[in-house]
Amino acid sequence: MARDGRSLSIFVPAHNEARNLEGAIQDVVAAAEARGGDYEILLVDDGSTDGTPDLADRLARAYPRIRVIHKPAKEGLASGYRTALSLATKDYIAFIPGDREINAASVRAIFEAVGSADVVVPYHANSQARPWHRRVLTRISTALLNALFQRHVRYYQGPAVYPTRLARALPAHSRGFFFLAEMLVHALDRGCSYVEVGLVHQERTSGTSKAVTVSNILLALHAIFGAWWTLRVRRRRPAARPGGAAGLSEDWARSQGNDGA
Repeated sequence: MARDGRSLSIFVPAHNEARNLEGAIQDVVAAAEARGGDYEILLVDDGSTDGTPDLADRLARAYPRIRVIHKPAKEGLASGYRTALSLATKDYIAFIPGDREINAASVRAIFEAVGSADVVVPYHANSQARPWHRRVLTRISTALLNALFQRHVRYYQGPAVYPTRLARALPAHSRGFFFLAEMLVHALDRGCSYVEVGLVHQERTSGTSKAVTVSNILLALHAIFGAWWTLRVRRRRPAARPGGAAGLSEDWARSQGNDGA
């Protein structure tokens, strides 16, 4: 069961995911119910032009903890995340894509890890199941980030879970998919503890990933070197601590002007 102070807002983005969304929502609801405690699902329909908007509304009628936000035009994942973050009312914010590429057991493992450290950092435990070009890009970007920031994180682009007030304080300037890595780099730089959780990737039943595009790769490089310039050239911060007790790290809590969470 979830402990007090561990309530969960779950951001589920969907753009033209009419064939995948219902299964993804069922996985999220099952994992949240198994974990116990208070939760909400913020389902952001990102300007879909298929049956996603109607399906999202139908799911909200079936599951009362779902709140649907319809965007009139596609704005991208980063914008959707910021919208959900602005509306989140729970202690932590999680992110599970509406494409159902994360299997149900992994969704549950991510939720169960909430509170075991400041940040839950998922990584691909079966990377061989992903398309080769995504594996190559992941290895290059992860190696680059670890080299630039002197870390040993397995994956920076996963659906990390943050305390909501920490997530709202983190810089996330990138307009592309790489805002996830930008947030994580800044969180670790603040001294937040983290726990890594392996997730199992599964192929979606319909459609293709929208994450890997030339524009997203260029935005990713801009975000990486922008964060490096800010954190390693202009100033230095303490190293993050793997693991750690539940609750916000003392370093981060002190930066917010209190003695801990």
